[in-house]
Amino acid sequence: MMIVFGYINQPVGILSHLNFLGEADCKKVFLNPGCNLWYQTGVPGLGESFESLEFTLREIRREYNDHEILCLGHSMGAYAALYFGAKLFASRVLASVPELQLNLPGSISIDHMKGRPAPNLLDVLSSSVETQMCVIVGTKNQFDVDMAHHLMAFPKAAIWKISSGHETFPYLRDCGRLRDILGAFVRDGNIAPYISDLADFDLNSK
Repeated sequence: MMIVFGYINQPVGILSHLNFLGEADCKKVFLNPGCNLWYQTGVPGLGESFESLEFTLREIRREYNDHEILCLGHSMGAYAALYFGAKLFASRVLASVPELQLNLPGSISIDHMKGRPAPNLLDVLSSSVETQMCVIVGTKNQFDVDMAHHLMAFPKAAIWKISSGHETFPYLRDCGRLRDILGAFVRDGNIAPYISDLADFDLNSK
């Protein structure tokens, strides 16, 4: 089962990445908070806070305990994908341009969160030693590259650096690769055949 976390500026009812995941052979849960607060105010219908959303997702996890759990997100959604991927003991997470700590100078979140407290992912991920993390960043955004390099301290972290800015998914879409990359992530996590010629690669451990 894949949990897909929506990115910023998506009205409630919009399902991020649906056009590229419609053929993926798995159950899917699409989450959209409807605001740009990095899921700290929950998701309508699933919880009105970060904590209540986590409780609901844990319940879903228990209901589908026999399923492999995957998490996916871009930008704001990548933060949530990594956080909840760790909390739900996901098999793998695909995170595009994640912020590991919010409200930092140079970040996207600082203009939206305006100092609102949020968990530091570096603390959360320290307990996620079995989750495979696949991270995509654009080399034209140094903040995103610096964030991703922090993940190299964690087991099973792989970083793909492509020639884009923060808009990695739109770049891969325009290259005709996004659908194949997301499909490969769902199948077995091996996105290399579809991105390796576009990217530099850093690997901690498989």
